[in-house]
Amino acid sequence: MNKRSQRRLITKQKARVVNSFHDLVDSSEGLLRTTASYTGSEIEDARARLREQLRHARGVAADWEGTARDRYQRASTMTDAYVHDNAWKSIGVAALFGVLIGALVVGGSSSDED
Repeated sequence: MNKRSQRRLITKQKARVVNSFHDLVDSSEGLLRTTASYTGSEIEDARARLREQLRHARGVAADWEGTARDRYQRASTMTDAYVHDNAWKSIGVAALFGVLIGALVVGGSSSDED
């Protein structure tokens, strides 16, 4: 898997997590709005706890996103530096993988004809 396809996969997975989190927050906020007309100390307490949990969850999600972004950038920078410092090794490894994959494809297609 090359760097570009890894980025696409990570971006797609991140989008799924972010969308799920936003759906959860939106649903919870909707629940708070629909129960706004209900009265009673227990409901008020429950809504206050839910608001606090949502506030906390948003903070945690922001922290996770920042940490994930930092780790991704660090890994990307380190990979880029390694490839630049070891260009011939990287080319050799890529060529080796290309030959292996080519051999598997050619070997797999000839065995299908049997």
